[in-house]
Amino acid sequence: MGMWNARAALAAMMMVSGAAVAGGADAQTFVDVFAGRAWPEKTAATLTADEARINGQIVPADLRVEIETLRPTRSDIYGARVGHWFGAFGVAVDAATLDPDVKQQTIRATANLRLDERLFGEEVVIDPGRSVAVDIPRLTVPMTATIAALAMVRVPAGGIEPYAFAGPAYLITDSDIGGNWGLRAGGGAKLMLTRWIGVFAEYRYTRVAADAIAGRIGGEIAGQTGTTGDIRIDLNIRNHSAVGGVSFAF
Repeated sequence: MGMWNARAALAAMMMVSGAAVAGGADAQTFVDVFAGRAWPEKTAATLTADEARINGQIVPADLRVEIETLRPTRSDIYGARVGHWFGAFGVAVDAATLDPDVKQQTIRATANLRLDERLFGEEVVIDPGRSVAVDIPRLTVPMTATIAALAMVRVPAGGIEPYAFAGPAYLITDSDIGGNWGLRAGGGAKLMLTRWIGVFAEYRYTRVAADAIAGRIGGEIAGQTGTTGDIRIDLNIRNHSAVGGVSFAF
């Protein structure tokens, strides 16, 4: 009977020890590096100017030009993610490039005030409330990036491990473009090749708002010279991407 109790106690200790090791294996710090391709959605945009300068005097203005559709270019995407798993749930900080150049295209625009200016090398006249076609060249946007704080969930079943994530994202760029908060979400699957190294593929969706200074326009009519204040462009960037990468576990 005593021998049996000793064996039972030993078996129980082994089970507890095994559970502790398994629980420890579930807690894991990881670093992911990835690259892929991004497909941005078409988007509307708004140009606004809140003031003008007439013969040196600043006067209020309310110029608003609505652009129906802008078609951004496809681009490569690169990034990295650092996070920690607490069993099936985890948290991570994710950073990735974003390169939303605008294709050469014909856009349609409307304005609330008359616009008669030379834009992109051509004379453009927009009467209030009238939709007109405007040809624009390819516009290069400075390289930007997004950073996101993610909540993650996975199915740690061994072998191929599916996961999903979502969280707030912020646009990081140079001083010419203002960043705003948005959303990042997606999911993928990871395969660990060894205890420390794995590979993964995932789909990512990022939506952030951005605004930039597009410049100023001016001219002279009947001896009156004038320029607008800064013309700002506001748009939502909605980006789909597919990436693959390498994961390092610690």
